[in-house]
Order: sequence, then structure tokens, then C-alpha cells
Amino acid sequence: MRFALALLLVFAVLGILLATRPENLQNDVALALPFTSITWVGPVLWMLAGWFGAGILVGYLIALPGRIGASRRARRVEKELGQTQVVKEKAVGHLNTPEPAPRPGAPTEADEMQRLADEVARRTETVKRDPPRA
Repeated sequence: MRFALALLLVFAVLGILLATRPENLQNDVALALPFTSITWVGPVLWMLAGWFGAGILVGYLIALPGRIGASRRARRVEKELGQTQVVKEKAVGHLNTPEPAPRPGAPTEADEMQRLADEVARRTETVKRDPPRA
């Protein structure tokens, strides 16, 4: 991209140097629009500058609807992003609050594990096991 811009700058400077030669300032050129009776007469340099400016203006006007649409889409996405941030804060809000302390005397996870281990041991007391092979 930078190379292309540098190349365009070199072409612009070269064009200005060639366009500002005395012949281009003194010689008149006539430009007639086809299918009309309109004719413009003026120095070559002013014709080039005028048509270059007209081309830039037409290019800007052609690109304007796309820029307006892009800015509208960007505003809509920013608004949706703001709503998403609010929803995310609501959804993740429970992670930021500390867990309530267990009430006194309530069984803990370790107590529950011990109860389950005791129950398994009680149910398997009557199961006879084969002695290990020697």
C-alpha cells in the first residue's frame, strides 16, 4: 500500500512538472461534449486541473452511499455491543459475588462423602471375596 502511494506521488509530481510547462499554459484547447452543443475553451493546464477535480468529486459522490451505510452499520454494531456488555455483566455477575457461608450444623461435602463411603462399606460387608491367588 505504501509503495502504491509513493508511486502515485511520483506520478503526480511528474504530471505537475509536465503540465506546468509554458506551452501548456499558453496553448488553448477546445473541449466539446459529444451529443451536445457545449464547448469549453481554455489552457491545457486548467482543463486538466478542472477535469481532475471533477473526477475526484464524482468519485467522492459515488463512494458516499457506501460510507453512509458503513457508518450506519458501525453505529448499530456499537449499540449491540453495548447491550451485549450489559447482558454479559448480568450473566457473569454471580461469579463476582462470594458464595454464602454454609449455615452452622449443615453437612459439608466431606461429610456427605464419608456418609456414602460408610453406606458402601455397610452394604458390602456380607459379600464374600475370593482369596487372592498365591
